[in-house]
Amino acid sequence: MTVTSMLKAAACAVAAWAALAAGPAAAEWKRAETAHFIVYGDVPEQTIRRYAQKIERFDAFLRAYYPIEVEHEIPKLEIFLADGRRDMERASPGIGGSVAGYYSPNSGRIHAVVDTDAISGDVVMFHEYAHHFMFQMKANAYPSWFVEGFAEYYSTADVRPDRIQFGRHHPGRIQALNLGANSWARMEDVLTWRYTPSGRYPAFLYYAQAWAMTHYFMSTPERTRMLGQYLAAVVRGEDSVEAMQAATGRTPEQLQHDVRMYVSGPINVLTPQLEVAEPEVVVTSLSRPESEMAWLDLRLDREPVKQEPADDDGATRKSEAQKAREAREDAEHRAELIRSALAAAGRHRGERMAALVEARARRLTGDLDAAFTALEPLVAEGSNDPEALRLAGALLVDMAEKETAPEAATGRRRAALGYLSRAYEADPLDFRTYLAINDVRRHETGYPNDNDLMTLETATALAPQSFEVRLRLGAAYMSRAMNEAAVITLRPVANSPHRSRYTRQARQMIATALGQAVPADDAPPEAAEAAAAGAGH
Repeated sequence: MTVTSMLKAAACAVAAWAALAAGPAAAEWKRAETAHFIVYGDVPEQTIRRYAQKIERFDAFLRAYYPIEVEHEIPKLEIFLADGRRDMERASPGIGGSVAGYYSPNSGRIHAVVDTDAISGDVVMFHEYAHHFMFQMKANAYPSWFVEGFAEYYSTADVRPDRIQFGRHHPGRIQALNLGANSWARMEDVLTWRYTPSGRYPAFLYYAQAWAMTHYFMSTPERTRMLGQYLAAVVRGEDSVEAMQAATGRTPEQLQHDVRMYVSGPINVLTPQLEVAEPEVVVTSLSRPESEMAWLDLRLDREPVKQEPADDDGATRKSEAQKAREAREDAEHRAELIRSALAAAGRHRGERMAALVEARARRLTGDLDAAFTALEPLVAEGSNDPEALRLAGALLVDMAEKETAPEAATGRRRAALGYLSRAYEADPLDFRTYLAINDVRRHETGYPNDNDLMTLETATALAPQSFEVRLRLGAAYMSRAMNEAAVITLRPVANSPHRSRYTRQARQMIATALGQAVPADDAPPEAAEAAAAGAGH
């Protein structure tokens, strides 16, 4: 079944921070839309237009080398331009001072934020977009080192109107590799490790060796063919070390020597003869309320409704004091976000953005009735506001969970499905609408049926970057004994270089689907300790 038909089938299934958050009074945000991006920023029109053209050219360059064929329109990635540290704090309070940007695929809103004042802003954005792009590729269950190596390789691209150059040196990675031969990780470890702060090798070395290996394999057609053979084998589930030796004919020690020799000399920098058409960009101005509440709107979309303990990498053992401190900081940021949002909404009562911001803020407080009341002007009969309709549906799902009478809960869910069906009609490309429909259905008898699978398959097709979507679909497949499909869906999550609750859950689910023991490094602490104790005997 095509994605287009799945879309149709899925439808049938249906302050400290206050000053920062509000922004300067004269904020005049712009919105620049291209074929694949929507860029926002409080910048002059020409600035945002040039940036949108640059990132669109980068996308065209990647598609020239890695054509992506899909049967549906690809949702556009939202990019927010932050002008220095002050804006970065508005986007993510408490963010590290050295962070030049970030990409968030696993929140309620897939987006990226880039500090345009940072020297490394383009490098960070190209790196993060390469990750976003890779998940759209048909075979995307790549080993961890190549996930980062691919992004690092293309991150240093020099994108100009008259030329694109890639494969350029990455000074920071070269510096890390020049610390000495003994500082390099063993090739066996490079092929199998994932980055973890408590691991044997620091993050900067992980990225450096991943970059070096990718550059080495991309340097000649013969090596690129070897890389393709290796990747195909790993995607099939073969052992990474064995697959590499079979593809290259080199032992791990020999391959490491080859890579070290390659990066110690001149490396291939390419300037392809590509004709990239001038990207079309439509620039519009945001209203004053939208400009003032842009960062608040983003943060509210990203803030989880249900608070969860701060995640770690699965190996770092945080002390109780560390956990308590992080919990306090998270609670403080959340409380300030709510206060700032309600204050800003009050200043612009009657405006669409104010209603959305107030509804989200009150949802975080648990006052669902007040949240729904704030939305009512936007979701009246005849409304085609997909964002407001989706939020109304989500609020009704929340209300259903609080109902003690089964009949009342069922009534709430039916009402939610009505709003979500309207949201789908208004915008069939928002994966969050399908997740909300799934929230309605997960409580029904006979879940998951074929329509439920199609709903989640459509969400995954629209947002292949979302780990939450993949985990939901994987679980649905497994409940229908479709274990092979589950493994294919979950492997890109399991292979993520950065450990998290998502990667641990995916690895555990894959092990269950394959009838294997849960990997020791992803088992619960008690199981991991028991395994270690057993090994000691």
